[in-house]
Amino acid sequence: MDKNIVLNYFKDFSKINRCSKNEARIADYLEKFAADNNLECQRDKFNNIYIKRNAHQDLLDKPGIILQAHMDMVCVSEEEYDFDNGIKIIEDGEFLSADKTSLGADNGIGMAIAMATLTSNNKLPQVEAVITTSEEVDMSGAMNFDFDLSGKYFINIDSEDENELIVGSSGGENVNVELDKQYNSDCLSNFYKISVKGLKGGHSGMEIDKNHQNAIKIVLEYLKSLDEFFICDFKAGTKDNAIPTNAEIIISTDESINSLNKKSEEFISKIELEDFDKDLRLLIEDVSPKKCLDKNTTENLSNLIGELNSGVISYIEGLDETVETSCNLAIVNSLENKFEIILSTRSSNQDKLVDLRKDIISKANKHNATAFDYNYYPTWEFNEKSELMEVAKKAFSKVNDKEVDVKVIHAGLECGVFAEKYKKIDCISIGPTMYDVHTTKERLNVISLERFIKFYSEILDMLTD
Repeated sequence: MDKNIVLNYFKDFSKINRCSKNEARIADYLEKFAADNNLECQRDKFNNIYIKRNAHQDLLDKPGIILQAHMDMVCVSEEEYDFDNGIKIIEDGEFLSADKTSLGADNGIGMAIAMATLTSNNKLPQVEAVITTSEEVDMSGAMNFDFDLSGKYFINIDSEDENELIVGSSGGENVNVELDKQYNSDCLSNFYKISVKGLKGGHSGMEIDKNHQNAIKIVLEYLKSLDEFFICDFKAGTKDNAIPTNAEIIISTDESINSLNKKSEEFISKIELEDFDKDLRLLIEDVSPKKCLDKNTTENLSNLIGELNSGVISYIEGLDETVETSCNLAIVNSLENKFEIILSTRSSNQDKLVDLRKDIISKANKHNATAFDYNYYPTWEFNEKSELMEVAKKAFSKVNDKEVDVKVIHAGLECGVFAEKYKKIDCISIGPTMYDVHTTKERLNVISLERFIKFYSEILDMLTD
């Protein structure tokens, strides 16, 4: 397989808007691609695409290969931009990038590699290509995919480091907790807004073990140093998959602003901060009088947040540096009559994911709140007996004269969805090296792509022999 064939496919469909939830035109393109190449193609109402290439007559007895990628991309730009105009690709010999927008190599390159495989002259067993929608927002394409798959070896081409072989990923869900607001008739004498500033934050999966401080936890811990207070309002966080960097809470207390600032300095001095969080500070400002929550609601909200987990809960046994289960206390929304707390939970062990949900529900009930879950995606559990993993390890060593880094990642991959739906498939996830995905600095290492194609082609050769 020539890298230029892959890049030509990528450049071709980069002219098409394929932002998440706007995939109809790229699905049209894939249907036409299949028709032009006399390949069987099916499309569902979610715009998922299934394309099949029949096995070479000499390889009818070989297990089929399933190639999987997603067609959507995260569309971001430095300034207002209409992605109907396509992506303007920049080439400098070493990297592919885009002009002031995201590139969409995640996962356009995976899709292009699948297309190049479907049209290659190589003798291959049956090849099924599964191209899904909405992976970047909710995996709803994969969750609703229900075409028959007859292949055994499932290769997801959606990883971002050529030296990594992904063999497992966490499942997860968001758990919502709701607490009704009950107000006081009286408040204390002073009103302040306390804002958390200076935290770096990070991805709630891949960076949950890096000791990033959580703004929600910080401000509630600080309030424990006050003599007495009532909460008036509270909001924090922006995205469920981001460790929160911002929090604003309005309180009523009899203490002076000087007392609060002094306690703030003492509080921060006792926290062991990593270098990236050294700019942490609490900004305390006078505000006009507000309605106060009553004592019970103040205590329930404070104690509930204090008891909820945030961070790593367990590591995989035998893999001390690989997170197994975590919880990100992500968002506090102040609604008209209630507070909404959103937690993002992850685990590569399905039982522990369920246990974590039960723990949150129990703590919510203890403090007169209710909890429910949504946006579930399944765990892809590590299979130490995976034949495909062993083939990939051998193929990488043969091509690169070194061992591949075998990993279970603490983030969701569509492999988990397919492994749950199709119990007999054997999964891996691989891909060429790219940087700063989901940003305007996204770039694909073209030299890495060339090396990756050799590795990927060796896997196909080994599955064919």
